[in-house]
Amino acid sequence: LKAIANGLQRIFKKKEENSKSGDSSELSSSLSDYEDSVHENTFPCSFEESIALMESRDDNKPEMPENLPVGILVDQIYLVSPNDLNVFLFAPNSQFSKDMAELQGTTNVQEGPWTWKNGDTSCLTRVVTYMKAATKLIKAVNAIEEQTYIRVSRKEFAILVSVSTPEVPYGNSFRIELLYKIMPGEVSSGEESSHLVVSWGIVFLQSTMMKGMIEGGARQGLKESFSQFSDQLARNFKVLDKADLPDKEHLLATLQ
Repeated sequence: LKAIANGLQRIFKKKEENSKSGDSSELSSSLSDYEDSVHENTFPCSFEESIALMESRDDNKPEMPENLPVGILVDQIYLVSPNDLNVFLFAPNSQFSKDMAELQGTTNVQEGPWTWKNGDTSCLTRVVTYMKAATKLIKAVNAIEEQTYIRVSRKEFAILVSVSTPEVPYGNSFRIELLYKIMPGEVSSGEESSHLVVSWGIVFLQSTMMKGMIEGGARQGLKESFSQFSDQLARNFKVLDKADLPDKEHLLATLQ
């Protein structure tokens, strides 16, 4: 809403200037550009404004999804607000993403802009492409990530990341899914904190006899990658021990 208001303000300011000069061609162009951008749902909102717009929509908002079935890669409490952690991890040109790319030898990183998926302002998405570094088992390969916000509500964020690596062996037969959940940490000290849970799953696009090998290789690669992810995140924010969480059963008994 703020972005739309600013856009209209610029147009009407231009109208006033052009009225004085008698030139209406630039105004017509501005109005046309505005109409096109609204029609295509690509009005230039910032990342923070887009997140705020998602949070303001209360109609048919999904619940926080369950963790993906194969396993948990990260389950930590960090001394940072959920909103700040979300921006730190997923804002355009995130310094953390750059640091992780350098640490893991990832190259040719190309971030697409955050846009509304199919014009739906309750679903924010972008595509990120990059080249994964070579390992002992496979050469360097290109990867494609589609990152989608599926929940933004009251300091809770859920981002589903679908990763395709068509150049790896049997790469066209599967994709990896990652679910990032950022929630309030509820630490006993009362300080604002975030509970980050990253889970993963694997979707087979066609039948293959190599399912066990594919899942085993993915498990090992993700385990190593997110071990580095956790270490790097801990360099930026204090990690809180689970003992810092309040004893909910004791708290309920006390209140009762």
